[in-house]
Amino acid sequence: MPNIDYPRVIEEDPKELEKLEKRHRYTHLFHRVKMLRLLKSEECSNLGEAAEALGYSRRQCQRWFITYREEGLEELLVSRVGERGPTELITQEAFEELEEAMKRGEIATVAQAHRFLSERGVHYAHPESVGGLLRRRKVKLKTGRPRHEKADTQEQEAFKKSSPRR
Repeated sequence: MPNIDYPRVIEEDPKELEKLEKRHRYTHLFHRVKMLRLLKSEECSNLGEAAEALGYSRRQCQRWFITYREEGLEELLVSRVGERGPTELITQEAFEELEEAMKRGEIATVAQAHRFLSERGVHYAHPESVGGLLRRRKVKLKTGRPRHEKADTQEQEAFKKSSPRR
């Protein structure tokens, strides 16, 4: 960036910036306002010094200043925390279908859930990615209790029906 006369370019009054700084003190936007105040009051003569004073990279401060210059203070103070990270591949409808299939007992393993979603056009690279999806959404695979190979299934069914529910 060429030499910029920061006190002239930054339109806000230093007192106004101080008030904004206090207002955003416990948010991540605090440092953006502080950068403007440091440059406006000439405590720092350039973005490199401001970056060092704030503990950010010079490039990050450049991005903030470009946003300020091109779009203004309001846009600089827009929080984009919710926009971070990768977006989900699965749609809400596909997830509801998956849950219904799990309730019907059609899906008992993560691999089956992966296959189910692949058939519906939701392609996760690995079955464990679907496992991560289920953990994020706090869904547990529902499976029946294991039965011993020598157990008599008719006897167990009769026992279930006769025992009182708690």
